[in-house]
Amino acid sequence: MSYQVLARKWRPQTFGAVVGQDAITRTLQNALAAGRIAHAYLFSGPRGIGKTTTARLLARALLCPERTGPEPCGRCAVCREAQAGTLVDVIEIDGASNRGIEEIRTLRENVKYAPARGRYKVYIIDEVHQLTEAAFNALLKTLEEPPPHVVFILATTDPRDIPATVLSRVQRFDFRPIAPDALTSTLEQILTAEKIPFEPGVLPVIVRGAEGSLRDALSLLDTAIAYGAGRLETAPTAELLGVSAPAAVGAFAAALLGRDAAGALETIDRAAREGEDLQAFARDVVELLRRALVLKAAPTTKLADLTHAEGNELRKLGEPATLDEILYVVRAFLEADTLMRESPHPRVELEIATVRATRRPAPQAIEDVLRRVDEAHALLRQQAVAVAPPSPPAPAQASLLPVAESPPARAGGESRRREAPPPTRPAVPPPSAPAAPPAVAPPMNRELADAWERVVDEVMKKRPTLGTVLTQARPGGVGGGELTIVLAGSPFHREMLADTANRELVVQAVRRHIAGADRINVVAAGEGAAGVAEDPAVQAAIAEFQGEVVAVRPRLPEGESQ
Repeated sequence: MSYQVLARKWRPQTFGAVVGQDAITRTLQNALAAGRIAHAYLFSGPRGIGKTTTARLLARALLCPERTGPEPCGRCAVCREAQAGTLVDVIEIDGASNRGIEEIRTLRENVKYAPARGRYKVYIIDEVHQLTEAAFNALLKTLEEPPPHVVFILATTDPRDIPATVLSRVQRFDFRPIAPDALTSTLEQILTAEKIPFEPGVLPVIVRGAEGSLRDALSLLDTAIAYGAGRLETAPTAELLGVSAPAAVGAFAAALLGRDAAGALETIDRAAREGEDLQAFARDVVELLRRALVLKAAPTTKLADLTHAEGNELRKLGEPATLDEILYVVRAFLEADTLMRESPHPRVELEIATVRATRRPAPQAIEDVLRRVDEAHALLRQQAVAVAPPSPPAPAQASLLPVAESPPARAGGESRRREAPPPTRPAVPPPSAPAAPPAVAPPMNRELADAWERVVDEVMKKRPTLGTVLTQARPGGVGGGELTIVLAGSPFHREMLADTANRELVVQAVRRHIAGADRINVVAAGEGAAGVAEDPAVQAAIAEFQGEVVAVRPRLPEGESQ
């Protein structure tokens, strides 16, 4: 006997054996048991998930003379002929090759004749959406009021192409892609029954390639068995399918969370050299980090598609990073996945996301920050007294921002308008002249501030990470068609705005919302504050916080607030 592929050998022979469509099979079984048989059904859904199989099971159940419940007996002559595909009362029609009005007219003539063996005559029309408009119109009347011995079962992968007049005449069942855990369990049962040795890690690789289709999973399984000479191993199967092995994805995610840029970039280089799909690799990384994020946020959660050992491995993976850090990395790779689909250089986008993820800002506990603020405040007071001249002019007050931290996001438009004006260096009068008040930049124009808010909101919707950076900036003014953007943030934020794609996105938003501006100039908020940074007290604070001077403002009289 010739070899029979797994997809045909293991085709379900009962409703209970259909995988992943419990709601549909239960409805059909109840209808069969109660005798509530509709004259027309529509089975819709992706490929390889059981539409045609369920249609054949329903046809067998309708024609089986020995059936006492919802399931066909499987032993009578009618069931045997149906299994062999020779039962004359079950007519399967391919809608792709019989799509014209002439074929439908022939069908309309044939439905008049009584069934030869059973109680019903069942027409299964596969890929029914391929029928022409004229053919659908010719079928309408027969579909709505067929002879009592006729049942139509229509199957399609694209119900959107079926006219509403047809949809209103049928009972519709939407088949869903099969869940990964159900696919994995089914493949494991088949391999055990076939006595084929396999590594547990190979099943997720095949399931991921099947994309919810049991038929595709069994076809891939057949191919992998032949490739492994009767044995299934993870690494060879991943190489055959052109995907990354789960171990490689896990090592890459560990390098990201451990800030190992070199190791992560080496993994990308290896995947590219071996011809793996980098977009599929990025999606696998996002899925793995998503699970690690869920388990980090809710350690007691049990994910349905994970074993106990896999859950413990993911919890261990998330240990080196905080919840906010994992969230930052997931967001970076979600953006990279979108950019890779649009970019002519997807590898570059993946590498940029990798470098950014490994150079993410280091979060600090609020208690530690407050403690360091108190210590720096005390140190500043001590050193200010030690270095103060007998009659000092009004000292400048420096705003410090740690390099490795991002300032808090804006709470609203008003908070940005109350920020400090563009930094200016206070003029120091000559000894003989009376002290002049320090030069202060004019406050931000209200109309410009509102327009800048709209720019930030638009960028936030398109690229949230970049929009967050813009919340740390404010418009300095418009002149000569150029908008000056004053950025108070770390060097990482300035690098993001220096990126060509990011800069172009901001320019387009500025052109739409700020009149008279068609280009931008980004300046650091600390420019012009070099003199203040040389003050010993300021240097002590910089050393304590590992920060930099980002703005200089004149000291206000005692009792007044900034």
